[in-house]
Amino acid sequence: MELTQEQLDRMHRNRERALAIQKRKREEREAAAAAKRQQEIEQQQQKQQKRRKLETSETKDEAKKDKDKDDADDEETKLLQLDVLEQFEENASSFVTKKEAMKMYCLPQGTLAVCECEERENPHHKGWTPMKMYKRTELRRRARKRFGGMQGLIEERQQRQEKRLMKDMAKAEAMFKRK
Repeated sequence: MELTQEQLDRMHRNRERALAIQKRKREEREAAAAAKRQQEIEQQQQKQQKRRKLETSETKDEAKKDKDKDDADDEETKLLQLDVLEQFEENASSFVTKKEAMKMYCLPQGTLAVCECEERENPHHKGWTPMKMYKRTELRRRARKRFGGMQGLIEERQQRQEKRLMKDMAKAEAMFKRK
């Protein structure tokens, strides 16, 4: 079956529109990330200025009050960093299966054992063991704490993917070497 010129033109327009939407969304994500980084830099500068004031402040009571406020700001910054989503998390369910938790968040079974979970009926077969569904926010927090932030988690995930690829390549080579 041959496509008409009108169909080809429509396909081309739709593809261009989809690419434009992807580009716009990518630029929006990058702009949001840049704004967040700038905000974090400004917060760090403010904290440094406050610490300098602490060093020069004459009364211990004033210094203690400022330090307590800085500690609260640090906790707030840590919580904000946990709210940054990766691309695969956008528009995703708030619950994650055990398999996805281990693959995407690189968490071992021991960590999952202490995570809060909700048991749901197994969708594949009602008589089977119920599925454990974990809260995505808790898994994200634990994974980022374990691997030193979002970038550490991404690097760990990439290392594991490379390791799986090398293992699969070795199996394939071994399969083709047999005679």
